[in-house]
Amino acid sequence: MSYARTNFGNTNTTNYLNRLVASAHSYIYTSKSFSLKKALVFLISGFPKLVKKNWKPILLSSLIFLLATAISFIFTLISTDNAGAFIPQEMVESVLERNSSEYVADRNGAVLSPFIFTNNIRVGILAFALGITLTIGTVYVVYINGYPLGALAALYLHKGGSLLFWSLILPHGILELFAIFVCGGAGIIIGYSIINPGKYSRKDSFIIRGKEAIKLVLGTIPIFIVAGIIEGFFTPSSLFSEAAKVIFAAITLLLLVVYLSLPNIPKFNGMD
Repeated sequence: MSYARTNFGNTNTTNYLNRLVASAHSYIYTSKSFSLKKALVFLISGFPKLVKKNWKPILLSSLIFLLATAISFIFTLISTDNAGAFIPQEMVESVLERNSSEYVADRNGAVLSPFIFTNNIRVGILAFALGITLTIGTVYVVYINGYPLGALAALYLHKGGSLLFWSLILPHGILELFAIFVCGGAGIIIGYSIINPGKYSRKDSFIIRGKEAIKLVLGTIPIFIVAGIIEGFFTPSSLFSEAAKVIFAAITLLLLVVYLSLPNIPKFNGMD
């Protein structure tokens, strides 16, 4: 348009380009109103599709976490004295010296659920935001959060309480860990967009991939909420046996797989 104004003055072509630029400006900068329908469509179909599209960074995030879990588990299994390198020593002593069943009796779901939700969101957001450090911060956050799981699993195995431990972890942990893996994957996307911008400039690559990464993080919020409710109320409940809680966790995993498969169902394909 600037070139046309300079070289062709007030012509039909210049006027057309002026209208075109005005329309584009309005389209780009006008804020879009929130739509509950669009939000639901995103949660039902858009988010699972994004997860499938970005499965590589999410898988990498998962492997980083599981590597830390495996390392802390093996070293703690070799000797419980090593557990202090992965979790606070007070926690180690509490697990080894205390009756494991007291853990359930001491929990207050109404108090813990909001705390758990807030803490998990904090870890997820931190893993995502630190992607700006060329993924170094993201890898660190995801990695160190894998240590406690492995160390505690080994400690409970030493005490012969593995079933109890997993019954206290898996019901909410399936959703919670998945959400953290996705946030870690989003952080890796951010970092990689800067490291390898491809055909775009680093700025444009960061913006384009960043929007997708933010959508991934937003999609985990309902998952964090559900995980927090389960961990606050169902996990510590004495109304259900340890076996029942493990079965519940298996059902949760199955439902998660079904949810992530929804975009493959024909009736959802027309919702985008």
